[in-house]
Amino acid sequence: MNKKIFYIISFVVGFTLIMGIGCKSSQHHPPSWNYLTVDSSITEHQQAKQLIEPYKNALDSEMNEVLVFSAMEFPKEKNKPETLLGNLVADLSLEIITKKFPESKIDFCLLNNGGLRTSLPKGEITRGKIFELMPFDNELVIVTITENQLINLINYIKNVGGQPISAISFDFFPTENNDVKQLFEENGLSSINILTSDYLAQGGDNMNFFLNPVKYETTGIKLRDAIIAYCISEHKKGNKLNSKLDGRIRFE
Repeated sequence: MNKKIFYIISFVVGFTLIMGIGCKSSQHHPPSWNYLTVDSSITEHQQAKQLIEPYKNALDSEMNEVLVFSAMEFPKEKNKPETLLGNLVADLSLEIITKKFPESKIDFCLLNNGGLRTSLPKGEITRGKIFELMPFDNELVIVTITENQLINLINYIKNVGGQPISAISFDFFPTENNDVKQLFEENGLSSINILTSDYLAQGGDNMNFFLNPVKYETTGIKLRDAIIAYCISEHKKGNKLNSKLDGRIRFE
């Protein structure tokens, strides 16, 4: 009997508390803040420093690892038909993925200058520098597009003045669409396979010609990882990073 009474009392008290909270008017607490100037007068928090330091040291050790040496500087440039940096990254991307996916029969590679965020110096190239160059987790993908989409791609490159490409060249005289039609007819093509990044394949940087592709193939390889793998491979071969301007995009 006492047990049942306890349950009833508990329910009444609990219900009363809930009703009391529900009926209570809410109180608004305006936010408050103050400014703190961070300068040399601020001392380090030793306990926090000791907690973070092992992780920082491990990360610094990894990022400071020298992957390869560069024979030249690769400046970040824009508003040019081609650049040393763009040619390097497009060429190495195509080489890495073609070896990994030979059955995909990639025709050429197209990337964008905007995705390459910094220059590469002459001399030591560290892992951290590659993260600065490509801070995004963009994946390399293979996109199959039609003749009309390729025409739009060519017009895009013409209008923006150039982007990093590999295994193809463009001469703008201006070019007629018949050149593309002739390319498809002579080679018996119905589509063409292009290596690019997932960001661009989804219409990034106004590359809308990649939308609604015939086929979209993921590689599982990030562009940054491809660059790192290439650097390590070249270093093991005793090679230095090198590139050249070879007229792969020309305007006349």
